[in-house]
Formats: sequence, structure tokens, C-alpha cells
Amino acid sequence: MGVIGRKIGTEWIIGLLAGLIPFSVEAQVVSRTEVIQESEQRIKSLLADEPGNMRLEKVFYRDSLNLPDGKVSWKVVPGGEWQAGRQNIPVEVSVNGKVATVIQVAATLKQSTRYLVLKRPLKRGDVVTESDLQWEESELDRPPMGLVEDPKRVVGQSAARQLQANRPLQSDWFSAPQVVARGERIQVAATRGALHIETVAVAKSAGRLGEVIVLENPMSHKKFDARITGPGRAEVTAW
Repeated sequence: MGVIGRKIGTEWIIGLLAGLIPFSVEAQVVSRTEVIQESEQRIKSLLADEPGNMRLEKVFYRDSLNLPDGKVSWKVVPGGEWQAGRQNIPVEVSVNGKVATVIQVAATLKQSTRYLVLKRPLKRGDVVTESDLQWEESELDRPPMGLVEDPKRVVGQSAARQLQANRPLQSDWFSAPQVVARGERIQVAATRGALHIETVAVAKSAGRLGEVIVLENPMSHKKFDARITGPGRAEVTAW
């Protein structure tokens, strides 16, 4: 067989094999822009049906998708409760009704939140009055834990640290005000059965209502514990 014959024979064999061996299924490429747009649309639709004031701000996905040819459909996989901030959300991608892949898109959610703020800065130990407070509302990436939801919870409380104005107030920023100062001479009561004694003692430390502090008898200099019952008053815990 000459060169031409060998060439024709080889082409014929390749052609025959091409008809017998299936090649890879044709594929389609879905750009990252389309992935983001389709995911964004589904997430927004779900948020519209959810209670609360949650809003989708941004969706991010890094790569394009290689999928089999066919009609592509998208579905956000049900998960836990929606939360403000950045989170990964699974999206199911199907081709002709059959799941082809499940991707994770990064979504940033914001929540409209109503919260209490101070109108003025407070120093540590300052007592909060009703006129110090006002309501504000804005979208937060991640609402702080322990937001003050009722003004009554902080009115009459003291600042446990220096506080700035116009910041969402958190419960752990406040504590009961001190009603006894260190070195203060206070009225002390002691009761045992029908016997009731009252005297004056010196507080060795500051204290709040209900706290037990050490007092000192100014005459004998004897120290003892007493529970604070009000401004300038305490009761002996054991004697």
C-alpha cells in the first residue's frame, strides 16, 4: 500500500471510531455575573416573604460555572434563620430539572433596627435619666447582642464605663448605681428576734443596693459585713 493508501486507510479508521465512540457532552459556561444575578434574585424573593426588616446588600461569587447543555434553573437551599451580616448561602443549580451542582454564594445582609441611644456622653458612674435617651433607626450589618429594648431597663442605672452619644446601647454597659460611698458613715441595723439595734458605721468600700460590704465600727474599729438596703443604710448579715 502506498502513502496515499495508508493515509486514506487511517482516515477511514478514525472516521469509523468517531461514529462508534461517544465524545463528551456539549457544555455551557455560565458567567460569574449571571451566577450573582440569578442568586441575588432568588435571595431577594425569599427575603420578601420573611418577617423582619432584612435586606440583601450584596452577593459575591468568584468563578463561572461549567454546566451541561440545557435549561438552567436556580434554587436557594432552605437553611436556618436569616441573620444580618455576611454569610454563605447554598444555591442549587439544575439543568433540565436535574441537580447539576450546589454552590455557596457569599451574601451580605442588612437589617433595619430600632435602638436606644444617648443624647449626651456619660462618664463612668453617671446615672441615666429618661431625658438622656432617644430612639434611632438604621440598617446595621450586624446588630450588637444585648441591645437595650426598654428605656425602663436603664433609667436610674449608672454607666459602667465611659459612654459616647448616638451609639446603640447595650445592657451590659450599665449597672445599679452606687448608693454608699467608700468612707461614708451610714446607718446600720441589726435584728435578732425581738431585739433591734441601730448604730453608725464607716463603709470600707463603695456599694450598690443589695451588695454586701465591709463596715467598721468607728469606736471599736471592729469590722463586720452588712448588706446595703438603701442610700446610706445597711443591715448586718450575721451577728
